[in-house]
Amino acid sequence: MTQPEPMSMFDADQLAACVQCGFCLSSCPTYETTHLEEHGPRGRILAMRLVEEGELTIDDPDVVDSLETCVQCRACETVCPSLVQFGSLMETARAEITERQPPRGPEGLAQRLLFAALVRRGLLRVGGILLALAQAVRADRLLPARLRPAQRVALADTLRSYRLPPPGAPVRGEAFLFRGCVMDGLFRDVHQATAQVLAAVGYRPRFEPAPPCCGALSAHAGRESEAHALAEATIAAYAGTTGPVLVNSAGCGGAMKEYGKLLGTEEARAFSARVKDLSELVTPEEVAARGGEVPLPLAYQAPCHLRNVQGLAEQARDLVAAIPGLTLLEPDDEQQCCGSGGIYSYLQPALGDAMLARKDASLQRTGAQGVVSGNPGCAMQIAREGWEIHHPAQLLARSLTP
Repeated sequence: MTQPEPMSMFDADQLAACVQCGFCLSSCPTYETTHLEEHGPRGRILAMRLVEEGELTIDDPDVVDSLETCVQCRACETVCPSLVQFGSLMETARAEITERQPPRGPEGLAQRLLFAALVRRGLLRVGGILLALAQAVRADRLLPARLRPAQRVALADTLRSYRLPPPGAPVRGEAFLFRGCVMDGLFRDVHQATAQVLAAVGYRPRFEPAPPCCGALSAHAGRESEAHALAEATIAAYAGTTGPVLVNSAGCGGAMKEYGKLLGTEEARAFSARVKDLSELVTPEEVAARGGEVPLPLAYQAPCHLRNVQGLAEQARDLVAAIPGLTLLEPDDEQQCCGSGGIYSYLQPALGDAMLARKDASLQRTGAQGVVSGNPGCAMQIAREGWEIHHPAQLLARSLTP
């Protein structure tokens, strides 16, 4: 039997940095689900090394299973003593697998349609309107349970154009609200609330320019060239503007803050420095001093890319906790992944459902009446268990602009 040829695919320094200590295992939601070494970061890096050395090929079924079952939450990076950039290694692996084994059949067609729609704002908006109508007459129940969005979409929100709120405090300058794809199609009310919060603390919100997609989902799915093109288009759209680019989707924010790493240009690094989460523009002190009461007991769910990529989970939590009257409850699951992972819950339903079950149990133990989450994928995933989801911007708008 012919041995596979050694390949130079991965960053050799990053592979060598992993000392196989295993600190990452308890942070990994797929390892916690199966307790199989190949479903943990250490096993996945070993598979990459074997591919690099020619012992295995990247399209070996066992290698594909090991790498494709990663939800890319990047929790392992936060506990790694060697600072291995596991997310970058995984994106390299996914891109190579996708190039060699592009999705085929019904799944491949569905993915092609999805990624084509993400860059066409008109299609996404029509889709949001159709979903709202279907939910209103309960026709959405005709869809298979796994394809039926639990997130409720208000028809009025999908039809209404964005409105610039009246100026509040003295103007600090312009802030450009990144509308994105899924957020613009299904969460327009969150964008409107975000604009109200920005105006209340002294920014002049802007809904334009409006590049269609940041490329995060494409990068996670191994569509490397598409992710690069969308990143470049997003940067180009904001050329000639100054001021922060406010991103209220944790996954999009994480991807856009890493454009410098993705594209490797000074222009990309300068743009990434402009990308901000709401918790970086609004302070808890402002909210505590000026906010009205929002008397709700809510559980805080830190999206993985807010916690593990942006490093803002606690900062974002403190901002929401500052809302007068709000009781914010912390789950006891050390904020492990909910299993959404973009389209991961559809591609890996068994693992995604197991993660969701653990997340739901931890949320139930808090005794909360709802959940605070700042990411659309998390919101739609957790809503499947019947939870009412509140975006931080909605709670802040309710407090600051009653």
